[in-house]
Amino acid sequence: MFVRLRSLNPTAASFALSTATLGHAIQISSGNFTPHALWWMGLSFAFCLFGALTHRFAGSLSSDGARLVEVLLMLGILWNVTQLMTAPPGSSVTDDVSLVPFFAGCMAINALALLGVLKVGFARRWWFPAALLVGLLLGIWMFHASPNPPIDVVVVHNEAIDAFLKGHDPYRISFPNIYGDDLRYYYNPAVVFGNRIGFGYPYPPPSLILAIPGYVLFGDYRYSELAFLIGGLALIGYSRRHIGAKLAAVMLLTTPRGFFVLEQGWTEPIALFLLALTTFLMMEGPVRASWAAGLMLATKQYLPFTGLAVLRSLLLDRRRWKTALFVIILTGAVCILPFAFWHPNAFMRSVVWLQTLEPFRTDSLSFLIWADRNGYGRGSFLWAVGAAIIAAIVTLFTTRNTASGFAASAALTMFAMFALGSKAFCNYYYFVIGAMCIAIAAFPGPGEDEFISR
Repeated sequence: MFVRLRSLNPTAASFALSTATLGHAIQISSGNFTPHALWWMGLSFAFCLFGALTHRFAGSLSSDGARLVEVLLMLGILWNVTQLMTAPPGSSVTDDVSLVPFFAGCMAINALALLGVLKVGFARRWWFPAALLVGLLLGIWMFHASPNPPIDVVVVHNEAIDAFLKGHDPYRISFPNIYGDDLRYYYNPAVVFGNRIGFGYPYPPPSLILAIPGYVLFGDYRYSELAFLIGGLALIGYSRRHIGAKLAAVMLLTTPRGFFVLEQGWTEPIALFLLALTTFLMMEGPVRASWAAGLMLATKQYLPFTGLAVLRSLLLDRRRWKTALFVIILTGAVCILPFAFWHPNAFMRSVVWLQTLEPFRTDSLSFLIWADRNGYGRGSFLWAVGAAIIAAIVTLFTTRNTASGFAASAALTMFAMFALGSKAFCNYYYFVIGAMCIAIAAFPGPGEDEFISR
């Protein structure tokens, strides 16, 4: 019985179920709190937890295990596309834009995935690149359909990039308030000065630098986000030879609120690309993945909580672990220190202290918000930090020290952090979905070795 269960790879199957249910949770109210959405998020968390706890007992995908994962992912893709077809893909699509091209593109991706699952001869090699191409075109359509979404993320990106290109410190700027009288719901009064918001670019430097090409070439930094998303999907799909890897990429591509994430200009596509790149290179050993890991850890404030999994991966090469650790530290230092030393107080205020000053968001999709609404007390960001640390430590023992185990650890660590956080929205859960898709794809298929040489 145990051998049979192990051959079906319960981790990959659980992650497939978790990605589908979490995608539905953030679709219900675009990642904001409702009791219904919280129920689906809780179900997804249970699947993710089970997957992470069973990872050590899950080996390579057997023929039966690969087939089960293919079926679950294909059903998830069908569900995703159905949801994409029944709701606008963004929140600010202009009234004169026809949704027909978007719906046609979604149907095309679904049809291409079916061709891949059915192993139709003429489509075996090109169905996945074609799906990525359609996804790229849909992303471009999204930007034209919603050129100016009313969100401060877009405003502060544009202000920061423009300041940096003119030689000014992007962490020492202010930007206009676009929320009117509702601004205190989004910002701590301590950072509001008249009608200006008194902090600079709120993310670490790599997110800014990697967003610049889209701004320079196309006048919209979101094109960089789209390019990194498509690149990350390609890394996921080609990480292994089995079709489950490609279906995992399509699962992320069709996540119902994925195009909403692109529309809003959130930075998670860059973070997912770097997580996928680190996992992809980790199959060849920690030394080759070290520079990507260092860049990843320096990209978002929450990603250093995956550091324990990164450090554990160094044990895969006991002879050269010091070299890998040096490269990780050097990469992070090169990315961050020039900006941190430019104006240290401004940098710390925007990147670090701001995270502790943000208001308690009662619209977050989080167990902490449920507790507050039901009179159990109002928690703080320390709940999120504690949950992430506990999950990171637990997964050191429950996941195997492999590329898939690294991604699985990252998925549960981030999921626990957001599910018990006071600020947990669509983009954060989108990252969790991506991390689980990466973990599924990184499992070796029938006849594949755990570590490969390219």
